[in-house]
Amino acid sequence: MPPAKHLEGYPSCKVAKNLPNDQIAFQTHFMVPQGFVSGIRFAIFINPEAYFSLPSAAKRKELSGVIGQLNAALTDQRFICVGPGRWGTLNTDLGVYVSYADICNAEALVELAGRGIGPAPEPSLGTHFFQDLMEAQIFPLAICVDHPDTIFNREFFYNTPNSLSALLSRQDWIASDDLLTQSIHLIDVSAFRPGHHLDLAMDDEQGLAMAYFMPDT
Repeated sequence: MPPAKHLEGYPSCKVAKNLPNDQIAFQTHFMVPQGFVSGIRFAIFINPEAYFSLPSAAKRKELSGVIGQLNAALTDQRFICVGPGRWGTLNTDLGVYVSYADICNAEALVELAGRGIGPAPEPSLGTHFFQDLMEAQIFPLAICVDHPDTIFNREFFYNTPNSLSALLSRQDWIASDDLLTQSIHLIDVSAFRPGHHLDLAMDDEQGLAMAYFMPDT
């Protein structure tokens, strides 16, 4: 896979507005940057309901170790991180506790807000490590699932089989910890739609970002 992962100003940044909803993983209009990422194979999804049901802040912080292992294991793949609230917050009541090193290989950090997502802080859009994200061209995005123009494909995020144990099969403590495995899902895009990947197009002029399914060939 080539190292040049992001194509600022690429023509495909002009997001198509006529795609059927079942071809879209998510769509948001909140403070959209400009950019384009093709060939996304995986999504690390933190299940909001399971995450905020974890019994303690310490338990939530354990997820950062799992995310960091996935970040390392997926070095040669393109993936995004999607989870509730603020990525990088120190307060686990407000979002996902991680360091920059835990997500440094991701293509985008996507913050979810809305009903069922827990507390409703203003999206941070990566401000906990903003300069690092800018230098690495990791795109910060936010999705308010309650907004009428938002599309959030729950079938894709919630019902795609979890590939976590397959990738981290040697980490027995993860496989045996039901609380953690219920909270973090590794989504293989091809497990949801065989022969497909995600492309992520972001157009600041349209104020529209969209991740959509595309055939591999």
